[in-house]
Amino acid sequence: MPRVEPKRGPGRLLPALIALVVGAGATFGGLYLAGWRAQPQREFNVSVFLKETATQQQKDAVQAALKKLPTKGDVHLQNRAEAYAEMKDTYARAGQPLPDYVTEQNLPESYRVATTGREFDCAPVTPLKENTGVNRVLVVMTALSKDKPGAEIGC
Repeated sequence: MPRVEPKRGPGRLLPALIALVVGAGATFGGLYLAGWRAQPQREFNVSVFLKETATQQQKDAVQAALKKLPTKGDVHLQNRAEAYAEMKDTYARAGQPLPDYVTEQNLPESYRVATTGREFDCAPVTPLKENTGVNRVLVVMTALSKDKPGAEIGC
C-alpha cells in the first residue's frame, strides 16, 4: 500500500514568518540600544603651516592638494596679519593677554580649508608632509557638542 504524505498547509509558514520578524526586530532593537547607529556628518578643519622659506611653487602644490578635498568652501591662504589677529581674538575670548613673544613676524602663513564627512581620509594630505615648504599639517575634527568633543586627527 502506498504511503500517503500529510498535506502541508500555511499553518507552519505563518509562525515561521512571525518568528523571523520578531527575531529581526529584537536584533535591530538591541543593536540600536547598544549604540549602533549611523555616524553623523562631522566637520574637519585642515591647516597646513608653511615654513618661512616656502617657495611659490611649494605653496601652489599645497593649494592643489587641498583643492582635491571635498571642501565646504575655498582654500584660504592665511597671511601673518590674519594669523596674528586670530591669535589676539583667541586669547581675548579666553580672557588672557597675548604673550609678548607672539608677534606678527613669528607666526607662519598657513592654508586653511574646512571639509565634512563621517570620517576623514588622510590620503590627500599625507603627501604634504614631504613638501619641504611645509612645517606642519594639522587636521582637527570639530566638536558636535559637549558629549561629542572634537579631536586632532593623526594623519
